[in-house]
Amino acid sequence: MKRTFLLVATLTGAFLATHSAGEDNPQDPKRPGLIHRGRTVLFTDNDKSDLGQGIHLGPFAPRITTLSSGSGPGAALHFWLPDIGGTPVSIHASAAYSIYKYRYYDTQIGLVPHLGEHLPRVETSTNALFPLFELEKTSAVPGFNLYASARYRDYTREDFYGLGPNSTEANHTDYRHQDASYEGVVRFRISRLAVMGRAGLMNTSLRPGLDSAWPNLELSQTETTAPGLVTQPDFVHGSAAAWLELRDEPGNAHRGFAGGVAYARFDDRGGRAFQFGRFTADVREYFRLGSDRNVVAFRQTVSLDQVDAGTRVPFYMRSTLGGSGLLRGYGSFRFRDDRFIVFAGEYRFEARPEVELALIYEAGKVSPSTSPLNVRDLRHSYGLGIRLKSPRKVRVRADFVRSVEGMRLDFKLGNSF
Repeated sequence: MKRTFLLVATLTGAFLATHSAGEDNPQDPKRPGLIHRGRTVLFTDNDKSDLGQGIHLGPFAPRITTLSSGSGPGAALHFWLPDIGGTPVSIHASAAYSIYKYRYYDTQIGLVPHLGEHLPRVETSTNALFPLFELEKTSAVPGFNLYASARYRDYTREDFYGLGPNSTEANHTDYRHQDASYEGVVRFRISRLAVMGRAGLMNTSLRPGLDSAWPNLELSQTETTAPGLVTQPDFVHGSAAAWLELRDEPGNAHRGFAGGVAYARFDDRGGRAFQFGRFTADVREYFRLGSDRNVVAFRQTVSLDQVDAGTRVPFYMRSTLGGSGLLRGYGSFRFRDDRFIVFAGEYRFEARPEVELALIYEAGKVSPSTSPLNVRDLRHSYGLGIRLKSPRKVRVRADFVRSVEGMRLDFKLGNSF
């Protein structure tokens, strides 16, 4: 945490100093200094300085990445051949490995959604709202897409605290999550509305976790308290989602609205032990207070699993709260169950066009499908944030968020919502 805070402070201080100093290298006015070049990358939006464009070595593009909560930073190598031979057919493949031995591999072939020469945007985390998060990432891409996708993940230290709203920190365990999925995807955008359909096969296996700080999940849980612990079935799944994008700048919104809904169905291919449907909705609103320097942003998100009679949802597929996405005052995967609801609000103040400060408040809860989902007994978190950004994108953010379980630092690339 201290190192991250120092990094954020250094970046901000360097920017403020150079903003007031005028020139970076008075000895050689024809050659901009290192700080000036760094500011150009962070705070402008042209293609040459865009962090999303990055380095390309022919069809290969190395990147630094974070695969999921708990993975730590990692290295990724992308293979990218867009619009082969002047056709709309593209090929993308990537491989990534993190400092905590998380591994990720994927391939997409066909009419893959992308903007210009930029790499396709895919969702890699295990706590993302499927398939809404990936649709939001591609919502700016125009036209029609049809492609095949394959993915393999080996995530070595996923956290589990137990199921339900009353799980405790004392029950913290970890496990190793390995899965593979094979899908066909269709996607298109009409005006500001993007629509996606996905169908495929997913198989999962669980192993002992590699985080020595916590006991392995199988030592403290059973099939009753963690359904799917003993046997992990293959799933046939299908989903449909829609995302409406009406923000002025999705990556740095000052006004407007965005929202999406999705429904996914998961069927146990080998039996009827695990069969369920999932409805998710994510709504966001942005209001200016007099000018673009003062913005109030709101978010409401809900996930509802409808379980078939006599069946269950595997614990590792249940919706979660906590971590960098939802309810940031709690650790990643802190609460997990069939349903959740969460509300978030931020007051954002631009101290300078490139530096934004934020007041943060969030409240949410999980519940089993057998209980009504209401707004009583919510968990709360609140805090302060600092973001470095260009006119169109939040580049880096550091949010200091507190809950009854202590203070957390959420340090990420990109905006919060």
